[in-house]
Amino acid sequence: MIELVGALNFAAIDYVTRRLAGEPPNAPLLILDFRRVPDLTAAGATLLGENLTILGNAGVTAILTGLEATSAVWLTVCERTAEPQRLRRFALLDEAIEWAEDQVIYRYGGFTSQKETTHLGEQALLADLAADEIAALAELSTTRRYEAGQRIISAGEPASSLFFLQSGMVSVKLPSGVRLASLGPGMEFGEMAIIVRQRSADVWADTPVKCLELPLDSFADYRQLHPQIAMKIMRNLSALLARRLILANAKVDLLSAY
Repeated sequence: MIELVGALNFAAIDYVTRRLAGEPPNAPLLILDFRRVPDLTAAGATLLGENLTILGNAGVTAILTGLEATSAVWLTVCERTAEPQRLRRFALLDEAIEWAEDQVIYRYGGFTSQKETTHLGEQALLADLAADEIAALAELSTTRRYEAGQRIISAGEPASSLFFLQSGMVSVKLPSGVRLASLGPGMEFGEMAIIVRQRSADVWADTPVKCLELPLDSFADYRQLHPQIAMKIMRNLSALLARRLILANAKVDLLSAY
């Protein structure tokens, strides 16, 4: 990834060109961050377009971030690039990184090699439950299927159910598009509905997804009939939240170090 700063003229783009020539991308993806670029001169745009075309011909996908679709810089770059359809544009750096990560996963078969998990006993939220207890929960659940790119949960909507992911991958994102987590088979999502009655994030299907949806009303009735099992589930939920808090603190410490 290269972060560009300030107005980009011919000299600035020439410096980036020489840097790329000296250290060519060793991956098929290159992120150029334009967040701090207020302007791009005609000469700079021409040289940048030429270099983006060369990168594209070499099999490198250029990902431009920090640009809106209607921004003058983006429109100028597209005009100066031989095949602008090869370029990828994202308004947020996090979205660009997420797309690049997904491309790497797709290209190396990461999604297709996912093991399908069909047994609810593999869910962390249901750890230590007996087979008959898990079977009873399964009877209360409905199988749901979603296509890649489909939104499963929307932030702000009432939280009326939780989901157990059986196959595929999903991303948990803030409404701004910032990704919080990627989840695979054997993991749950929407489980905060047990304690919070409004969704706080979006959940999107990254691949075709199969999951079990457990309505909160049915789950509440089940917990009333089986208070000991309810205690196990709440203990598991507490453990999940504690682990997430530890991870969040570690990320804050890491970012604070810079």
